[in-house]
Amino acid sequence: MSNPDQSRPIAWFGPHLTGRELEHLRGVLERDYVNDGPLAREFERRIAALVGTRHAVAVTSGTAAISLALMAAGIGPGDEVLVPDLTFAATANAVRLAGADVRLVDVEPVRFGIDPDAAAAAIGPRTRAMVTVDVNGRGADYGRLEPLCRERSLVLVCDAAEGLGSRHGGRMLGSFGAAGCFSFSANKTITAGQGGIVTTNDDAIHDRLRELKDQGRRHGGTGGDDQHPVMGFNFKFTDLQAAVALPQLDEIERRLDAARKRDAYYCERLANQPGLRLPPFDEPGEVRQWTDVLIEDRAKVGAALDAAKIGHRAFWLPVHRQAPYAAPDAQFSNSIDISRRGMWLASRLDMTEAEMERVCETVIAALRR
Repeated sequence: MSNPDQSRPIAWFGPHLTGRELEHLRGVLERDYVNDGPLAREFERRIAALVGTRHAVAVTSGTAAISLALMAAGIGPGDEVLVPDLTFAATANAVRLAGADVRLVDVEPVRFGIDPDAAAAAIGPRTRAMVTVDVNGRGADYGRLEPLCRERSLVLVCDAAEGLGSRHGGRMLGSFGAAGCFSFSANKTITAGQGGIVTTNDDAIHDRLRELKDQGRRHGGTGGDDQHPVMGFNFKFTDLQAAVALPQLDEIERRLDAARKRDAYYCERLANQPGLRLPPFDEPGEVRQWTDVLIEDRAKVGAALDAAKIGHRAFWLPVHRQAPYAAPDAQFSNSIDISRRGMWLASRLDMTEAEMERVCETVIAALRR
């Protein structure tokens, strides 16, 4: 008789809710105020404390967070912003939303962050900022990138969408540069359905963010005879979203520990397999949001996982191969290679050891065919 667990689908990822979200949502509904209010402020304070910054400003998405962080730092039309070629398209889209031009830069081959040497070579007369990406919670090379940005007077904004709770060089991701940006979409360690936040130690950037996210009002208003000293947008994060996110934030350490244990299991079982490489996670305190691997014959392994009803996801296409940012391949050899081979394995926070073993057995069997 077959084991029914062997045929049960395993999702790649998904929201891991606590069961206490309904209680928090009920409280918001009973207060009869569902907009950007006291729960959103509490969420901001809690994230700032976790990351170790003076301020955090919650917004509608990680994309909005990057765009508003750039605008708040004075980046806009006529400016050029360096962006790594290996990232989700949202990183580049956020730069364009701010009115600036995207200059794509290749990544380094080991940790997948923007390559410091390539970034230095790409700086031109209009370059005013750099957006780094902490791929999968793996910090960019801030030991070189922060000094480079200081020396060349570039604003450094960090896309830490996948790095909540992860450290690099002893510092929390999101605490580097002028601002850090996180996402709370459905595939993140903490989700509000959608949402984002900007973390910063810069008081002026904080004040400008408050204005930009709320139609130019720094301190809110009635929606009536308010003063709008600058132009802004409606990028507010609501108490309904905070009610969903806060119970998950209460157990952030448990979630990070689950991610570490899942990753350790995969790394032990998949070590030294032919045709598969495990990208390093060698910084103390780094947490891999999803387990990523590089596979020479990704299509073969992907087909085996599909046949076993096991979720997985291929790495992003390089941004320069997306139509809005089309450019020749010549300058992006690393991002092309990583994109071709990269895969995220099933990485739900509530995976059982039996499920992880089933993933590993399927991958190993495919590699050995």
